[in-house]
Amino acid sequence: MAKNTIHIPKFLSEMRSIWLFLATIFVVTIVFSIVYRPAYFMKTDQPVSSLNIYIYSLIMISSGEAIIVMSRMLLHYAQRKMTMEFFHFVLWLVLELVFMDVILTVIAFFLGNKAGLPFSDKLWHVTLDMILVIGVPYIISVLLFYLDDRRRQIAVLQRVVNSMTESGRNENDNINFHDRGGKLAFSTRRGNVLYIEAADNYSNIHYINEDKEDTFILHNSMKQLDSSDEYKGLLRCHRGYMVNIDNVKLLKKEKGILVLELTQGARSIPVSKTYTDRVVRFFAGENEA
Repeated sequence: MAKNTIHIPKFLSEMRSIWLFLATIFVVTIVFSIVYRPAYFMKTDQPVSSLNIYIYSLIMISSGEAIIVMSRMLLHYAQRKMTMEFFHFVLWLVLELVFMDVILTVIAFFLGNKAGLPFSDKLWHVTLDMILVIGVPYIISVLLFYLDDRRRQIAVLQRVVNSMTESGRNENDNINFHDRGGKLAFSTRRGNVLYIEAADNYSNIHYINEDKEDTFILHNSMKQLDSSDEYKGLLRCHRGYMVNIDNVKLLKKEKGILVLELTQGARSIPVSKTYTDRVVRFFAGENEA
């Protein structure tokens, strides 16, 4: 397992969100160029035709959009291959903006510098217009993506609540997960929970939702979950994992270590040396989870 980290929110790494962000940037940039007609491309005392300004604008817009597309595709690939902290995501965006700022300044310096302005002046004008063009889409898109993610999590919770209401299940059949502040954040049938994965001060709850494995990010640590009597039936088997004992079908040794195979899903959960005795004693019927 990768080191414990705060995962990047799901809505920031989905391809749908990435393409929506790129489309927002493109539309705002086009509108900005038509209305504002940025003059830093061709700073000169001589009249500049509208055609030349729009040609330079098109070059700058296309170059900026291409840089963002390449950056986001690389970011999406990196997120699939490794676990990234939210700090790394923010750092990536900062480097993306700095790189784009420098590249666009170089383009403007060589293609639209009839007045012979120094590179530092060009950099200032490009940076200012970049903030005006990109700042608003960055803020709006992140807010929209965040609200959409909240909406989907609420919808998941609503389906779970409706399912429990319709089935008339006893409260003891449910398992309620609370956040660090003690507020109810997630509730589902106890049998739906597969395993829990640690992520620094968060915990990723892997559960069955409409016959498919899904994940809920809980703002509470694995240590807190393990120390609470409310989560009996969830067995700590590793520094980074807890499993629902009702969904364990097999305990076996692979390459010298114990692993737990679940009734659903293809993932095997490792048992670390620290928790081996605890797990073995449980399956031998000598103690409770």
